[in-house]
Amino acid sequence: MNRPSWHEYFLMLAKLVSARSTCNSRKTGAVIVRNNRILATGYNGAVHGAPHCTDRGPNFCLRRSIGAHDGDKYNYCLSSHAEVNAIDQAARFGISLENASLYCTLEPCNWCFKQLIQAGIREIYYEEAYESKNREFDLYWRQIMESDENIQVFDKVSISDESREMMLRVLQSSSARTMAATDPSESGNIQISELQSFVKNSKKVF
Repeated sequence: MNRPSWHEYFLMLAKLVSARSTCNSRKTGAVIVRNNRILATGYNGAVHGAPHCTDRGPNFCLRRSIGAHDGDKYNYCLSSHAEVNAIDQAARFGISLENASLYCTLEPCNWCFKQLIQAGIREIYYEEAYESKNREFDLYWRQIMESDENIQVFDKVSISDESREMMLRVLQSSSARTMAATDPSESGNIQISELQSFVKNSKKVF
């Protein structure tokens, strides 16, 4: 395998972004791109200057600690979601998201979905389905997201085992040279026939 597909590449980046999350319940990462160029990233966590749940330990969740159930979680949760944090990052630096694509490790919730539409996102790719204990509500919003005329693509994507193993090897390796360095003081004869052959074959591929 040469390299990951674009879908795998951006989803793996979203998973790396999620490592910065300060939510103990579920770490989520998002990457917004247009024409395969990264525009913004985001992860779920408390807003600037606010305390993080991870500051209180690996098992602390504010809204759970006060007994707020799932229906009240948006009223008491400290975290801003990954998708919205990515949108906010773009807004802060004056980056338009019109006709952009979102890659997220988790299917957007209903609140985030509305923000994505308003921001101009047209394609949504996610790794894991959003599942709460209210399955009927989850299904209802999934149907709305899949059928919304503003969204051209709403699709679940994955990373192949081959790409995942490649990424693990890359993360565990260094950027040390794998081929011997060439000496600039040495003059060599350019193999014109080899160059011509490469260019000819490259045209067939691309």
